[in-house]
Amino acid sequence: MKTGFVGVGSMGGMLVRALLRAEALDPKDVWVANRSPQRGEVLAAEFPGIRLTTNRELAGHCDLIFLCVRGSDVPTVLAQMDPELYPGQLLVTTASVIPLKMLEERVPCRVAKLIPSVTQEIRAGITLLMCGSRVTRDDRTLLEELLGRISHPIVITESQARPAISLTSGAPALIAYLMQSMAEEALRSNPELSSEMALSMIQETAAATLRLMEETKMTPQELVGRVAVPGGMTALSIEILSRHVPQAWQVIFKETAEREAKDRAMLTL
Repeated sequence: MKTGFVGVGSMGGMLVRALLRAEALDPKDVWVANRSPQRGEVLAAEFPGIRLTTNRELAGHCDLIFLCVRGSDVPTVLAQMDPELYPGQLLVTTASVIPLKMLEERVPCRVAKLIPSVTQEIRAGITLLMCGSRVTRDDRTLLEELLGRISHPIVITESQARPAISLTSGAPALIAYLMQSMAEEALRSNPELSSEMALSMIQETAAATLRLMEETKMTPQELVGRVAVPGGMTALSIEILSRHVPQAWQVIFKETAEREAKDRAMLTL
């Protein structure tokens, strides 16, 4: 099976590297097309055997195509691929903004949507998979097995996508921001700490907390109960957070959904 990757930027490049390092794909069966040739050349040097090509040529030779470009770039890329696309192909987009129904109406291929996470760099974390109406059981099995080599694939519906994306693909950045912010505020409250020490403390504690929860099957609520002893400083901290954090998450989920809906309304393929 020939597998093509159109767009090997941040997410596309991460995805192809993760699959190749996991030996889920053979470099000689991988075709890569990218607007900037340099990115493809770096991949080809890293994984000898990869074929660098154009969008149109890739579409004419690959059975499975990962379309890893921004939603705004998809119309241009599809126009270049149009003459070679055919019903027997499986086209997988990573552009969350594009509805599968719209994509199905635009191309003859069977279509699916994949939302990866940066954690796939270490072959961990969740990939979200959404299937179009023409996707077969074999297609779904193929994608789940392929993605299972680098992640925990979860099949969802498009109606579940927006919050699910925040909880998986967006979460590494959100979690990292919270850790950075906590370390910075600790530093401001007591300059005797060094920035390196503060960040190291929160990072190691976060890693150990996740390990503790995984190994003991402890829920977040149970962990809070264990640590936040009534009347203690951590309990006070939780009380303060409860007055602000839920409202911040509410705004995040609301405004990201509104932004995606607005972008989708302006989209044409």
